[in-house]
Amino acid sequence: MSTFGNILVSTLVQGSLYAILGAGIVVLFRSTGVVSFAQGAFVVVGAYVFYYLNARVGVPFYAALLLALLSMFVIGSLIYLLMFRRLTGAETFVLVIATLGLNVVIQTVVILSAGVNLITPPEVLSLATLGVWHGLGIAPYQIFTIVAAGTLLIVLQLILSRTRLGSQMRSVADNTLLAALMKVHVHRMSALAWGIAATCAGLAGVCLSLQTPLDPIGLQDIGLVVLAGVMLGGIDSVTGALAGGLLLALVQQLSITWFGGQWSDPVSYLVLLGVLLVRPQGLYGSKGIVRL
Repeated sequence: MSTFGNILVSTLVQGSLYAILGAGIVVLFRSTGVVSFAQGAFVVVGAYVFYYLNARVGVPFYAALLLALLSMFVIGSLIYLLMFRRLTGAETFVLVIATLGLNVVIQTVVILSAGVNLITPPEVLSLATLGVWHGLGIAPYQIFTIVAAGTLLIVLQLILSRTRLGSQMRSVADNTLLAALMKVHVHRMSALAWGIAATCAGLAGVCLSLQTPLDPIGLQDIGLVVLAGVMLGGIDSVTGALAGGLLLALVQQLSITWFGGQWSDPVSYLVLLGVLLVRPQGLYGSKGIVRL
C-alpha cells in the first residue's frame, strides 16, 4: 500500500478512535459542565473488562463487548452518585482537580489488580489487510473501529439534539438550579451523562485492545491527547469531536511520516494552539465556549 494509502487509513482509524473517546467528553460537558481528565483511565478499565470477559472467561466477542459497555455505564454512573454528586454546583477548578484525582485512583486500582506488564489479547478480529481499492487496504479491526465511531456519533447527536432527554441533559449544564425548578431530575441526568462518557471510553478501550497490547500506564495517556482533539473541534459539539479527532489524527500521521514519531505530540499541540488563537471555541464549538 502506498504512503498516501497508509496515511489515509491510519487517519481514519485513529481519528475514529479519538472521536469515540471525544464524544464522551462532549456529552459529559454538555450535560454537566464538567471537563473530565479521567477518560483515559476509563479507557484502561474498559479494555481490561473486555479482555477478562473475552480472553479469560471465554465470552464470545459481541457478548463480551456488550457486557463490557454495560459494565462501564454502571461504573460511570456509580462514580457520579458516590463522588461527583456531592460536588454539584462546585467551581470548575474544583471539578477538574476531582477528575484528575479520579484518574490517579482508577489507574492505581488497575495496576494493583492487573499489574504493570503488557498483556497481548488474543486475535478476535483478523489483522490481515483486505484489498479495497487500487492497492488501498484495511483490516477488519480497523473497519470495526470506523463503523463503531460512526454509529456512536450519530446516536449521540440524535439524542442530544432531537430528544426530550437530550434537552434535559443540556439544561442541567446550563443552569442546575433552574433545571431542578423545571422538574428535571438533575442527579439522574448527571449520572446518565457520566455513564455515557464511561461507556464511550470503554468502547475506545475495546477498539484499542483489538490492535495493541494492553498497557495500564501508557494506555491512559490517550485521554490527554483526545482532549486536544476535542478542543480543536469544540468541546460542546459531537460533530466537533469527529472533526477534531480526524484533524488531530491527520496531523499526527503527517508528523510521523515527515519528522518521525517523536514529533507527533509536539506538532499536534502546536496545531491546537494555532487553532485556538484564531478560534478559541474550536471549529464547531459555541461562541460562548472560550475558556474553561
